[in-house]
Amino acid sequence: MDLISDAPTSAYAAPPELTSRELIFALETGRRDWSTVVAYFGEARAWEASIALVRCGGVVLRCGTDDNLGVGMPLGWRRSHAWSLQHADLLRDLRGRPDPDSLRAELIQIMGPVPELATERAALAGCPTGAPLRVPARSATGTAAWSVYENAIRAAAIWWPHHVAGAAKLTANDLAGRAFRDSKAWTTEREVAFSNLVGTGFDHAVDKADTDLRVRGPLEWWLGSVAADASITEPWIGLPAKGLYAAGDLRCHAIGVMIVENADTFEQVCKIPGIAKDWLCVWGKGYTSHGMVALLSHFTSLPLAAWCDLDADGIKIIDVLSHKLKRNIHPVGMDVRLWQSTPHRRQKSEQVRRDKQLAAQLAKNGPASLRALAGEIALYGGSCEQQPIHEQVLPRLADELARLVDRA
Repeated sequence: MDLISDAPTSAYAAPPELTSRELIFALETGRRDWSTVVAYFGEARAWEASIALVRCGGVVLRCGTDDNLGVGMPLGWRRSHAWSLQHADLLRDLRGRPDPDSLRAELIQIMGPVPELATERAALAGCPTGAPLRVPARSATGTAAWSVYENAIRAAAIWWPHHVAGAAKLTANDLAGRAFRDSKAWTTEREVAFSNLVGTGFDHAVDKADTDLRVRGPLEWWLGSVAADASITEPWIGLPAKGLYAAGDLRCHAIGVMIVENADTFEQVCKIPGIAKDWLCVWGKGYTSHGMVALLSHFTSLPLAAWCDLDADGIKIIDVLSHKLKRNIHPVGMDVRLWQSTPHRRQKSEQVRRDKQLAAQLAKNGPASLRALAGEIALYGGSCEQQPIHEQVLPRLADELARLVDRA
């Protein structure tokens, strides 16, 4: 039996009854056997401390059970996903910091040759001598954690000259190796703070092995002390699909959600006046991941629209999302007239056969609004990507979305 909190928890809120040393014990190792917990806290306090960590969302406590499924002997705990996303920076804050004036002077010197960081440099230079390490109130990083702030500054001071010079894009690991003094690891908080500081999505700034959800629109995602604002970062911001699935707080003021399958089309949609301002635009690498479903499940009262390729797979994406969310999704740019009037890409015969079979199933059981299109594909085969129909769909997209809101 795993014991978890019976109430909502913050991404990180330390129990007041635990000391800094005890929090370090909870954070530094992903799993602890119960014997190790007892050896550290003592018999009298081990259960009390463990339950405090469970209630704040810090650990998941595993216990044995009796025949009536009652709680039995504790077996051990594992650090929660939310705390694991932040543990490197949290541990650094808890374990102590260097001389504040020396460290501020070092960061000010690092930012000196980088004109793009002049505002950030001035904000840090305005901190009084002798003050404790605190993130400047006007910092663009959007974090209150000094260790996150410091690493974002160090990374941006290397990234900006490289970017301005037009050099090949740095990989995430390369940038971390040059910038971070203590670790080569990018934590979620570091990624978001760095993106806020340089004004572009993390996946857009560096090459990264895993692509996150890309979003643009009136949404904020808070994880611990750092916030990602999808309304101000150009051209979009990348949010961690796994992180969204398991932790963090979402705040959204959109009037609807627009899902786009193609990455190039997604960027074009984000540039249309009035769409990204009011609609939350989402790209999830062209498939329905757990992270995509987790994000969309937050918006049960908002209309959902989707623009996918004019082919069987595009219809299937909407079909799968509709079933997972148990909601109707309004397709845009996916009518039979467009499919009939647009040149199709060349396909091998086996791919055409496969598409016809999938389309025939969708024509019977797929989304009602797309069954006519699925029927055409089942008869004739064919696949049309989004780029050839940009000129026909993009100019009228804002009006079509506005009508969808009116109907909703």
